[in-house]
Amino acid sequence: MWLALGSAAWLLWKPTTHETSPRLSLLLHATLALPFATLAALFLVNNTSVLHVAAFGGEALPLKYRFAATWAAREGPLLMWIGWMALLAWWWRGPLAGEATTEGNQAQRWRLRSIHLMSLTLLLVGFSLDPFKATPPFFTGAGLNPLLQTDLMVIHPPLIFLAYSFCLHLTAVAFAAAYTNQNDGLGERMLRIARPGLFVATLGIGLGGLWAYLILDWGGYWAWDPVETGSFLPWLALVMLVHLRTRPGKVDSRVWVGAGIVTGMLALFATTVTRAGGVWASSVHTFVTSDSSTPPDDVFGRLMVLRGDAAATEVMTYVVWMFMLIGCWLAIARRPADDKPLPRASAWAATLPAWTAGIGSLFLTSSDGAWMAWTTVPQIVFVTVLVVPLLLVRPFAPPAEKDRKLPWTYHGWLPLPLDAVFPLVVFALTSDVFITAAMAVLFAPLYRSKDALSAWPWAAGGVMLGLALAWSQLLSIAVAGVVLLMFVLPWLVAPQNDERNPLDVRERKGQQIVALWSSVILVSLYLVLSWVLLLASIDAVNFEAHELYGAPFLAGLGASLFLYARRHDKASTNLLLLAGAGALSVAGFVFAPNAFGSDSETMVSEHLTRGHLVWMTFPLLALATAPIGREVVRNVQTARKKGTWKRIPLGAHVVHLGLLLLLLGHLSTTVLVDRGDAAHRISLVKDEVIIHDGFGFVFEELVLESENLEVGDGFIGVQIGIFAVENGDVGERIGEVLPGTLRFDNQGTPRSEVDTLTRATGDLVFIFDGSQAGGLMASAQGGSLSDVEVVRVTIYNLPHSHVVWLGWGMMMLGMLAVAWTGMKRDNGMQPGGESQHEEE
Repeated sequence: MWLALGSAAWLLWKPTTHETSPRLSLLLHATLALPFATLAALFLVNNTSVLHVAAFGGEALPLKYRFAATWAAREGPLLMWIGWMALLAWWWRGPLAGEATTEGNQAQRWRLRSIHLMSLTLLLVGFSLDPFKATPPFFTGAGLNPLLQTDLMVIHPPLIFLAYSFCLHLTAVAFAAAYTNQNDGLGERMLRIARPGLFVATLGIGLGGLWAYLILDWGGYWAWDPVETGSFLPWLALVMLVHLRTRPGKVDSRVWVGAGIVTGMLALFATTVTRAGGVWASSVHTFVTSDSSTPPDDVFGRLMVLRGDAAATEVMTYVVWMFMLIGCWLAIARRPADDKPLPRASAWAATLPAWTAGIGSLFLTSSDGAWMAWTTVPQIVFVTVLVVPLLLVRPFAPPAEKDRKLPWTYHGWLPLPLDAVFPLVVFALTSDVFITAAMAVLFAPLYRSKDALSAWPWAAGGVMLGLALAWSQLLSIAVAGVVLLMFVLPWLVAPQNDERNPLDVRERKGQQIVALWSSVILVSLYLVLSWVLLLASIDAVNFEAHELYGAPFLAGLGASLFLYARRHDKASTNLLLLAGAGALSVAGFVFAPNAFGSDSETMVSEHLTRGHLVWMTFPLLALATAPIGREVVRNVQTARKKGTWKRIPLGAHVVHLGLLLLLLGHLSTTVLVDRGDAAHRISLVKDEVIIHDGFGFVFEELVLESENLEVGDGFIGVQIGIFAVENGDVGERIGEVLPGTLRFDNQGTPRSEVDTLTRATGDLVFIFDGSQAGGLMASAQGGSLSDVEVVRVTIYNLPHSHVVWLGWGMMMLGMLAVAWTGMKRDNGMQPGGESQHEEE
């Protein structure tokens, strides 16, 4: 740990050490990964003199699960994160596109210093957790969580933290541009990091979904659990970022900077969701309460409750870090795009997270007890971090009336600092820090814009924020109305003599403008919606809200991909096909909402069913599939003619086709399946065929095993024969399954063993009832189970489930192709090389 600390300090002091001493640079970066490598080695040899190993390791564990035990608690993932940060910092140690044009490579130095400062912050947090604490006498650990004793858990957590490392590197690029004003090639620098980051995030999240599908006892891959949703937010930010350059018009440098900052902030927010135990009580974490035993009803309030937690330094560091990033964005938004860079003195705000972690490690937490507690720090101290970056940034003066050529600005309409007044009003009305901060993030660039009407994407984000807060009941209708009013004000009071060219969707050009903007706007608005619904899920997961309010976005996605793929076709035909799909949606919605079968009749709101949601999205998603598939075929043909497969459009269209397939499969396997419906839980009688959902099921025997198990101390399963059913008659046997439960004596927590019958049309998922399995295990230790005549099993019929995994695989293949092609087209693809290529 101390060697790593020294390496981080050296790299902060001399970030370009690789230029004068490549071997020393490699050694310093490797030393940053040394704490994780050491901890992993201790687990592999089961060195129980270290408390972390004694608590979660075990000599009986296979080596791969000993390695997975490294991230069984807080310490291991944090050290692994530092290792990933060091690896990426070394890989991109040389100047990226446009960085070499600055005097003394200042942009490169700022980027590398920012990265190493982040690594130092995480390392200081690691000191507060004391990962190598000695094991006290007579301590006996419970061992590794049974859910982590799976192959996918050896892979999934490292990939997620690698994805978050990519996100933080994007923030470092953004900081370097903001403080050096080196914007040449900024988009290329961002894309070079964002593209592989998106691939890694997609792979990591998908493997997490596959783990849930195969291991957890709810028979699905996605349930909008807060941890899932948290990891989804930086993924959406990465998707938005990689599409920025495809939208019409030049991308302002502040937009690139803002995208980089928000991506890193959301990675930290996702980490907080997972590691701030108890804030999101709807997830698997422990519930937190205040001194009055009543939990605060907002995220910030619950985070402040954790000031008394053993891991308070980690959580408080994340809070300060997120607020510092928000404050830096507000400082950037207060400067005009063509002005000088931000004052260097204001960059000291970026060190606040490191100071928080350092002070917490030294004075506020210790293994022997701290002389001062985080609870003595007032809550207002954390909030003031938002304004620290603003202190040395003087906002640009509004142009004089005689010089103002653009139609309307907030500061020209009312000479008040509304970018400060409006957030204060929102906070007075809501008392919610995160909601207020989100309002400020979206309103500041709109207010400071020299033409508010041209800054309509920020207004759209604000409108989405207000609507989502009202839908989720985090704001009253009246307060939400105030929010909406402030964001739509330019369109209500601005003069109507604007000479902008109107958008005509009857023409091909207008349709393409809509399609290209949609790739950024739809994703950004959906990101805002998902974040708000996550805030509202601190007490209960609202699966229905995510699917209900997300349905129009999926329909919009289908429409935009359709228009883009048919950009060379007749515009009037495109409109007719869209109108036909819309008419089909309306007709099915009104007259046949239950036509899709399964659980389509289940209500998701007071008036809408799951079938209604499918009709809202399915026609437009299906409509887009054929033209996107045609684009893939065309690009394959072009690649063959040119003799090269290194083409970004080919990979992008493969991603789009995979996404459409995944979403279509999602409708069948998730939207139309109510996993809380008791109708899926059936009782099977021994040697008797029970017909359910078009299949015949027979409970044949109970299976007990205690030998030759890779993990666990015992297994009990139920062998079920499956038969085809035609016209009510039982036909041929089509397979058998063995769902059951694994017993873990040390942990006292059994693990469900889901079994699946895979067919060409989809999967049948079988889950043995956990309570009955536990009782039968206890009975088995005292006698025979031959007299058991009835077992309880949950069965889900998931048609088109293969389409989900096919779509996910295609997305990864396309993303890998895009990332690799982008790197190969960059002359500086070698580690440490310089990029001179600016992609068209």
